[in-house]
Amino acid sequence: MARTETKKNLDRAQEIYLTAAQLFVERGMDSTSVADIADRLKMTKAGLYYYFTSKQELLYQIVTLGLDSVKDEVLDPARKIKNAEQRLEFIILNHARLAAEGNHAVIIVSHEMNALSFKQREAMLERRREYFEFVRGTLVELKTEGKLRDIDITTATFTLFGMILWLPRWFRPTGKLSVKKVCQDVCAMALKGLLRSH
Repeated sequence: MARTETKKNLDRAQEIYLTAAQLFVERGMDSTSVADIADRLKMTKAGLYYYFTSKQELLYQIVTLGLDSVKDEVLDPARKIKNAEQRLEFIILNHARLAAEGNHAVIIVSHEMNALSFKQREAMLERRREYFEFVRGTLVELKTEGKLRDIDITTATFTLFGMILWLPRWFRPTGKLSVKKVCQDVCAMALKGLLRSH
């Protein structure tokens, strides 16, 4: 019974974070009140405060939700891939998929960290640095193997993230392009730009 209740609370919390993220994208965080979020969810403000203590804490939970998705679906599985080229392809395809089919509002809001406290911001930046360094390390491996084009590795890493993280701002899963097609295209362009021809 307790386990079911805990899962129910987690599902409700996620619903709150997703809804708040959508409102933050639509109206801006400063222009969105806790009452607005409560109205959208058909909850009371008091009920919402069971899940977070302030809008700042709510934003932190939204950013955490986004980073947890990347960790669970991209970073952790990629760590198990020994071959650097296969690992890079896995990272690009799966991060692009997450960006294209995931909750766009969460991904967009996850980059608005100015409202977080210094401690919260540092925690989030550390998680991002870990992922960045992992991808950069993969490119270093490819350079060592003679497979990387003659490009600066830091520039390549930032550009790769830029391609992927821009997806939620323009891609719509209900449009003409399928998630699979857009991810394959992003991956093909990225790999062609990064790797030497075989």
